[in-house]
Amino acid sequence: MIFYYWLVGTLPLMEHPIWGQKIGPISIFEWMGVICIVYSLVHIFSRQMFPLPSFLGTWETRLFVLLYLIAVLSACTRGGGLALSDGPLIIYTSSLLLIFITLSVVDTLRRLRWTVLTLVGSYGFASLYLIREWQHGYKIYGVNFRPGWIVGDSNYFSATAIFAIVLAFYFMHGRRPRWEKAFSIVCLLLTILAVIFCSSRGGFLGLVTAALFLVWHTKRRVRNLVLMSALVLPLSVALPGSPLHRLLDPSTDYGSTQFHLEAWKAGLRMIEAHPIAGIGLGRFKLLMPSYMAPGTNIQVDSVAHNMFVEVAAELGLPALLIFLGIFWFTYRTLGKLRRSTSTHPLIRETASALQAGLVGFAVAGSFVSAEYQKTSWMGFALMFCLMPLARSQKLARQVEVSVPLAVMEETVLPR
Repeated sequence: MIFYYWLVGTLPLMEHPIWGQKIGPISIFEWMGVICIVYSLVHIFSRQMFPLPSFLGTWETRLFVLLYLIAVLSACTRGGGLALSDGPLIIYTSSLLLIFITLSVVDTLRRLRWTVLTLVGSYGFASLYLIREWQHGYKIYGVNFRPGWIVGDSNYFSATAIFAIVLAFYFMHGRRPRWEKAFSIVCLLLTILAVIFCSSRGGFLGLVTAALFLVWHTKRRVRNLVLMSALVLPLSVALPGSPLHRLLDPSTDYGSTQFHLEAWKAGLRMIEAHPIAGIGLGRFKLLMPSYMAPGTNIQVDSVAHNMFVEVAAELGLPALLIFLGIFWFTYRTLGKLRRSTSTHPLIRETASALQAGLVGFAVAGSFVSAEYQKTSWMGFALMFCLMPLARSQKLARQVEVSVPLAVMEETVLPR
């Protein structure tokens, strides 16, 4: 299990020189994934009390598998084929395996707790790199410098960090050990600071949406709204290059705004031209210049800067419906767990936080192509394991109640 925590803990550090170093054909990070796959298989077949995990027991996991099959078909027929090098299909495959591993090994409340703490800590640790990078870049480029090298991209980090922020906010409250609260507070402050330094407008909008959603579904709304505002707003107002200033004064990023608009327009033209099967997995950036309006001054190949547009453009509208279905069924499942009084408080609180994170991520993903990030699917993997874990906990309680009754009947009744 230590390798799984290690995998989750290093997940945001996509460009780390150590974890990305090759040992043979694959990197250290990929070797950790292989070890986790082997461990998950051993763990599945070594369990005796409960049946095998139901990997297709919820609609969200079924739809993800279906989306993956569409991606494979698209890669074989319209994309770049089944390439073994780093690319869209490899990312989809890695995400599928990450979900499989998480559903397999996060099967107890203790493991859920440590997985959440590891995820929160991973973003807190990655934030230290970003803050340090901003300190160096600020001296050279000024306040408009945006860090992000170690995590791959500042926009993607800001979008996926929403999951860690809402989880840390929930875990700093309630009846928990003091060290756990202190750890969550420190990671929360570091991650929010890093997100502000990253200056991602989409990530900031997603964070604000997630914060408002989270606050609305808590008992002490006013107190939590004041607390969250105190965490986010002061530095956003004080720092000239913050995402808040970029939102309020779009003229300072006119080029970036135009790139986003042209990418969206090109994506809509792709959808109009290929509504059923799309243009092919991973081909948006390659074909974008061909779908730009005649006379456009901006000639650049780019991602769609919108995961919903990109999924529809590359895989077709049916795939987009499946992708949206993953969000809807996951949201519905988390809502059921959040409102269930019979569910363990840890599962209920984790579901509450992740439901807010899911809403915020959907907003942030409307400005970045986050479907190609393994860190995005780690958030979904954690969401997917909550319902099976809640069911297993309910089954365990039934076993605890029925066993004493059976023993009593065996003792009282004559044989």
